[in-house]
Amino acid sequence: MGFFINRRSSINKKNSWDVLISQRLAVWLMGLEIAALLTGSFFMEQNKEVAGAMNGAFPLYLWLTRGPLALTWWLWAAVCLLAFLTVNTLCCSVESIKRKKGGLLTLLAPQIIHAGFLLILVAHLMSSLGAAKIMGQLPQGAEARLPGFDIFLSKVEAGPQPTAQVELLSGEKNVLKRGVLSPNHPVFFRGYGIYLEELSMDPYPAAYLEVSREPGAIWAFFGAILFTAGTILLVLLKSGQG
Repeated sequence: MGFFINRRSSINKKNSWDVLISQRLAVWLMGLEIAALLTGSFFMEQNKEVAGAMNGAFPLYLWLTRGPLALTWWLWAAVCLLAFLTVNTLCCSVESIKRKKGGLLTLLAPQIIHAGFLLILVAHLMSSLGAAKIMGQLPQGAEARLPGFDIFLSKVEAGPQPTAQVELLSGEKNVLKRGVLSPNHPVFFRGYGIYLEELSMDPYPAAYLEVSREPGAIWAFFGAILFTAGTILLVLLKSGQG
């Protein structure tokens, strides 16, 4: 009797593992993820307040936990599907290493792709927990308080290439950094990016600024590099085998 129970248990474990490492499961999860996001895009079009909240100053985590489930259900579904996809990716990596088929590069290529994908997910998780965005108009000669430092707008210049000169100050009003903002040329300081959106000269010189913090941006960048490099390597290996 014990033999049959142990055998049934081992069979169930094998079947569960086969499901976890299944490429078909990965395809289904990605398809459902796309469906959830597409549903969300149409849903947000009908609920403008949702889109406004997502593009506001709050991290995604706060928006999810404080927003009503009736408005956030589709994104919760997308997050859960990504969690399952992460488990599937990790299990596939373990299985690939266990089998050790082919040479070293053949073994490494899928792992590089998986590592890049997981790093991108970690980056988005970091940004969801710690991202921030502050937008507003700052008159010339005025300053605004930001987390950890103040920003002082010393001068704005309109024209074909509008610019805004800023000084970043400590609490004691010591100058920590000076910079010149222009379109597509932000100033970075302590993990924050300061962007010039537009200038206004009427009724007084002022700049419309955006200050944002994306703690996961650099990790997403490295993840994208790994994912691309692994994909190219895998394609070259498969082409060589053909």
